[in-house]
Amino acid sequence: MKKFNFFIFVFLFIFVSGLYSHHTMEYISMESYNTLKQGAFSIHLHYDYMVEDSNDPAQDHWEFTPGISFGITDRLMFDAHTHLAKFNVGLLKSDKQAAYSSLGPSPFIEAIALSVQYRILERSFVDLALAVIYEFPMKRSIDLLGGNRVFESVLIVSKNLGSHRNVTINLKYGRDGREDFLEWAVGAKTPLTKDAHGISMGLEIMGDFKEAWSFLPGIYFPLGGLNTFLKTGIEFSRNGLHPNITLLYLF
Repeated sequence: MKKFNFFIFVFLFIFVSGLYSHHTMEYISMESYNTLKQGAFSIHLHYDYMVEDSNDPAQDHWEFTPGISFGITDRLMFDAHTHLAKFNVGLLKSDKQAAYSSLGPSPFIEAIALSVQYRILERSFVDLALAVIYEFPMKRSIDLLGGNRVFESVLIVSKNLGSHRNVTINLKYGRDGREDFLEWAVGAKTPLTKDAHGISMGLEIMGDFKEAWSFLPGIYFPLGGLNTFLKTGIEFSRNGLHPNITLLYLF
């Protein structure tokens, strides 16, 4: 597994020298099957507020995530984004908490994430794609949060049901520092009106094969044509919630 992780690391940085988990082609949090066409770009902006424990505001934090995607071919897409984040004191390492008030440190760049996604198979029954994501923390994230490098590979299984209705499954293997993890997600979306390109809604349900779970209902709004989209929703989990707003522009 270490050799495989090293290969993915080298593969990603070859792409960067020549030239994500926040893709926005279809869903808010999940990875979707669709990719940009060759030579096309998209800019995506996300704002997330995370309530980790509804009884402990010292663990609240927010992230502003700007990113850009590029269609290398019609099937292969590259994405890069960064996390500008603000953490309350309860999320800091125990030996760092005394140096800050309950609000914690000022916002800082937590991490940078790079990813590639390839559409493997497109068939009448199901579509298959694979996304590989590598995220590395900045120095302040390591010092204050104990941030680790994170590797993720996501198998994407998608089924289009016509008229922009879709069901998608994500199966994820990841490695956070020295710890492995497995996660799953199921999402569905449908237009809310007779206009297939109009307002639509979706539901994403996510878990980790142990006890963690969450569900994210969302509304997706086209703005001024078919190249600008606003998406918003609130992810609910056992102990907290996670509002999100996303703006996507295609050009």
